[in-house]
Amino acid sequence: MGSTIARDLARSKHVDQVTVYDVDRDRLRVLAERDRPEKLSTKIHDVRKKNETVKLLKRFDVGVGALPPGLSEYAIAATITAGVDFVDLIFGWRFGQREIHSAAKRKEITIIPACGLAPGLTNILAMAAAERMDRVDEVHIKVGGIPERPKPPLNYRIVFSFESVLEEYSRKARIIKNGKITDVAALSGLETVAFHAPIGKCECFYTDGLSTLIQTIRNAREMDEKTIRWPGHAEQIRTLIDCGLLETEPFLFHGQPIVPRKFASAILSNKLTLGKDKDLTLLRVDVSGKIDGRLVNHRYEMIDHYDTKQRMTSMARTTAFPCSIAAQLLASGEISRKGLVPPELAFKGDLQHKFLDYLASRNMEIRSKST
Repeated sequence: MGSTIARDLARSKHVDQVTVYDVDRDRLRVLAERDRPEKLSTKIHDVRKKNETVKLLKRFDVGVGALPPGLSEYAIAATITAGVDFVDLIFGWRFGQREIHSAAKRKEITIIPACGLAPGLTNILAMAAAERMDRVDEVHIKVGGIPERPKPPLNYRIVFSFESVLEEYSRKARIIKNGKITDVAALSGLETVAFHAPIGKCECFYTDGLSTLIQTIRNAREMDEKTIRWPGHAEQIRTLIDCGLLETEPFLFHGQPIVPRKFASAILSNKLTLGKDKDLTLLRVDVSGKIDGRLVNHRYEMIDHYDTKQRMTSMARTTAFPCSIAAQLLASGEISRKGLVPPELAFKGDLQHKFLDYLASRNMEIRSKST
């Protein structure tokens, strides 16, 4: 995801310089050798070295985080100290929202969290529909990245960190049910969702992807996010859970402590790599409510495919492009709101249209209809 963000930024005529920092020398080498854009450079750096991270951030107009949760916290702390605008793919930090918001406002900077596909694009679309209505009753988000064709095992192929996928399958999901915030088990709420041929029927189930929408779209009676997979996947994952393979507490095996989830992730990662297969991303956002006393439903839908020409997965495209666009609009000053600003609040009014136009220019087609 980080490499795709960097390449998209470097190709923009509005961007002067992009520097990618990572501790993985091989990953940086692959990025540097693949496109060789003039504006892109790479450097070895450990984000946990706060003083160095603060110094390097001060050289730029905007920072972008494509880090796992444990490391993203270091980037957020450094960006507040440095006083630099920042866009992050995740929103799972130890710090409280109020603490970050207050610190960012004092520094007069903007931090946009969870600005990828889901949460991120899904939040922006949900808010775009909600703003058309006098009253929002329900928000239902269904989204997922899957291989073009289901294959064993698990009818799934890895398109981003598999440990993050397993975490989604284990963590309770926050939804709104009957007007109240409720925690439900991940993988529950299983239902069928259909897309036009040749995709057909898939399944979807609750995951914890609403992020900030629970706070920003108020008074909805129902709100949830579900992950889309090929049929049978949820039951296969439940088998792994029932066998204890997703547990996080270590146990001794021949005198050595082993964490079942890490062990399972390592084994399955080799089996589930995308390889020469191609992926696709499915998205559907339904928002229902009232306009002038009339019940309405607004739907956004996207079917995005692997980019053969760029050799780019659909999941990388659909995750990276919203983040890259946010960073560019921050750098240009078009996003001016300060503090911790969720993507659905960063892109409002005319910026919603501009955001969608930028996605369309990258061949991400999002269709909408109202009934």
